[in-house]
Amino acid sequence: IQFLSQKREDAKLHKDDPKYMEQISKDVYNYQLNLVTTNNDKFVAKVVKMGMEIKVPEAPKGVDGKPLDSLFSYHYFRDHFFDNVDFKDDRLLNVPIFHTKLDTYFGKTMMIQNPDTIIKYAFKLCDQLNPKSKMFEYCVSWLTSTYEKSNVMGMDEVFIRMAQRYYMTKNSEGKSPAFWMPEDKLKDLSDRVEEMQYTIIGDRPPNVCLRDTSDTKWLDYYSLKNEYTILYFWDPDCGHCKQTTPKLRELYNKKLKERGVDVFTIGNAIGEDFVKWKKYIKDNDLNFINVGLTESLYNAALKDASEFVPKFTNIESLNYHHYFDLQTTPQILVVDKDKKLIAKHLTVAQLEDLLDHLQNKKDAIKLFPIGSKEDQEEHQH
Repeated sequence: IQFLSQKREDAKLHKDDPKYMEQISKDVYNYQLNLVTTNNDKFVAKVVKMGMEIKVPEAPKGVDGKPLDSLFSYHYFRDHFFDNVDFKDDRLLNVPIFHTKLDTYFGKTMMIQNPDTIIKYAFKLCDQLNPKSKMFEYCVSWLTSTYEKSNVMGMDEVFIRMAQRYYMTKNSEGKSPAFWMPEDKLKDLSDRVEEMQYTIIGDRPPNVCLRDTSDTKWLDYYSLKNEYTILYFWDPDCGHCKQTTPKLRELYNKKLKERGVDVFTIGNAIGEDFVKWKKYIKDNDLNFINVGLTESLYNAALKDASEFVPKFTNIESLNYHHYFDLQTTPQILVVDKDKKLIAKHLTVAQLEDLLDHLQNKKDAIKLFPIGSKEDQEEHQH
């Protein structure tokens, strides 16, 4: 104890001496390396090894003496990050450092926060694990759960792809790889993925072709030619919609209309809501492209959908709540000229900021600043 106390005091005295601290680091590393090398079959050695830093070699150089890859150190560190982890030993799951490493590896300090990148390395990690092990269960569950709860737009794709690959497929035994999931929970997850998979950022959501307020004219958003189209799902009886809709109208009339942005609204128009829907549009001068699943269309489609599909519309339009994952209203989505989804679950303030950015109007005065009280209230909905 006295020896350790003296070493600690020496370290305090020399904390500003880089050579001394460098030697201390080398001594610690060499001690750990000796422990791991001479006791490689012991659990404590595996724990120590898991905490050791990866030594990055010097970058390969070309004939001109310059590194062939300017990001060699990063790429090497990323690709060898788990070299010191024995994934065959489930006991390591009980050591906090394992979760820390997992969290660090997929975090923004290590990896580009892009769903395609996260998915690539999530698959790479999980595919190498024993599919019957606790290690597999933990890694798959942690990754799936983490990105299911993510508030970052587009990261829900990681959840969807993880679920499709490790929960909703069948292994050689004809069972789900997620052996730890009860059947009812597995079905709930599968149903949730089924609803979410049609609105992945970068994909084309289904076309919506429904009738306008005349209940005779069919309109769809795929046929629109402008650079951007806003899809707005709303309900004339929804309190939150009554707060959001006037702001969207103001933004459209004062900014977006002259910029050639379309607003295609899909309203709830079944039953008594049909009259309310038409009245709200007229009373509030909603000069958008307004369509809805009307009562007459709904009832006729229930009897015989083939009367309308595919001549006038599609199944997705008649079931748009399902295909656009509409858990609540209002919902604002944005698609580009190719009808690929570029944003979803936006507030009006976020919508304004996004389109100002996309249309090179970054310095334009904001009608609805992000972070304002009403924006925060809308975001909470």
